[in-house]
Amino acid sequence: MKFNVSFNFSNLALLASLALLSACAGTTPKTSHIEERAMAYWDTLFSGDLAGAYEFLSPGFRSSVSSMDYQRSILTKQVQWTSAEYRGSECSETTCSVQISLGYRVMGAVPGVKSFTGTQKIEESWIMIDGMWYLVP
Repeated sequence: MKFNVSFNFSNLALLASLALLSACAGTTPKTSHIEERAMAYWDTLFSGDLAGAYEFLSPGFRSSVSSMDYQRSILTKQVQWTSAEYRGSECSETTCSVQISLGYRVMGAVPGVKSFTGTQKIEESWIMIDGMWYLVP
């Protein structure tokens, strides 16, 4: 049996395009998980699991600040975070700038006022290392 197959440049280009599209179709961009990861960090903080929240921090930060020092810094703040809402992100392949709207309460900030509550938009820096997103404080 003999096959007569003739390819021209446009057929070859079409096949190459289809191969590239099929390779992309089954993958999820790594940046799609940044919202989950960022909110998991804040949920862990809100739950009081400071050792768990420490694990979300970049390996570089953790190499210079111990878990106990990190926990101490969180516990001694006058500000108590009350809520976090993901607002968006701008990401490249390995870095992400994440916008979070934080609710907070400050105890005894003003004489005669027991507490003050408010919200503030913050921007966090995240970095991908070995396929995992980490917060860079």
